[in-house]
Amino acid sequence: MILKSIINLLALVATATTVLADGAAIPPSVDATPATPATPAAPAPPSTGSTTLDAPGGNKSPSGPPDHISFTQPVGDGIAYAAGTNQTFSWSMACTPPSTLVSATPNETEVDFMDSNNIDNAFYVKKVGTIDCTKMVGNLVWTVPADTKAGTYALQLLLSPKNAYSGRFQVKAPGETGSTNTNVNSKAVGTTTSGANTNMIGSTVVTIVLAVVAGVALVL
Repeated sequence: MILKSIINLLALVATATTVLADGAAIPPSVDATPATPATPAAPAPPSTGSTTLDAPGGNKSPSGPPDHISFTQPVGDGIAYAAGTNQTFSWSMACTPPSTLVSATPNETEVDFMDSNNIDNAFYVKKVGTIDCTKMVGNLVWTVPADTKAGTYALQLLLSPKNAYSGRFQVKAPGETGSTNTNVNSKAVGTTTSGANTNMIGSTVVTIVLAVVAGVALVL
């Protein structure tokens, strides 16, 4: 009887050991430290886009194609006109909405010749024509004022809320940009002189031959 009780007790101890080894009776571990909340990311600043300055008046426009009527000629560097000569300017986009620069008189928009020697400002010199800028593209022949002093100038379209400007260009005195091809003239003069020398030599030879013939005739 005692032996049977001991065997049953040993069996209970073995069973308890197995349960503890399997972890079934062990409660799950709980971390008492609260989790730190994640810091929200700062919002990105709004994009403002780059800007460019329209020459010569300092008008700002977004980068990329302009959203308003603008000059397509003259633009760029190295452009020079002689005073008193006829030149052509051109534009793109109409001067009516959706253009952000519009004309109060689209069919007769004023075009002005501007002194742009001051890089920060352009000064009115003279009106040189009008254009019908209801067209998406166009051009106009204009005359550089003959009395213009040498310097830097630009063209202006009279618009609202601000004007549109061409690129800056140089104006030189009449004939200053012209050149004379002296090589052609020198060659022509040389050709004429050579022809005259040839004719003179031919005449001399003929005269000598005639003199010899005359001398032979006298001897005979």
